[in-house]
Amino acid sequence: MKVGKIVNIECKCGFLLFRYFKAGKGRIIKCFVQRMENDFVGLEGMETHAKPICPNCAKDLGIMMMIRGQLALKLNQGTIKPIRI
Repeated sequence: MKVGKIVNIECKCGFLLFRYFKAGKGRIIKCFVQRMENDFVGLEGMETHAKPICPNCAKDLGIMMMIRGQLALKLNQGTIKPIRI
C-alpha cells in the first residue's frame, strides 16, 4: 500500500469538490479519478478533454486527460484552494 493522506480539494468559493488520496509531497497538479474518495462533481464518468465546472460557482476546474494510462483531472490552479503536503 502506498503512503500518503486524504486531502479535501475545494474550489476558491469554498465548495468541497472531492476528497483525494495524495501520495508523495508537493502541490496537487493532477488528480487521478481512481484515487478520489468522495466525488461531488461527477468526474467518474467524464470523457477525456471534458472540462468539469464547480457546481457552486461554475468556474472551470481543469481538463480531463489520460495520464500514464489512467483518467485524471489536470487542475486549473487558479480555481482551487492551494494545498501543499
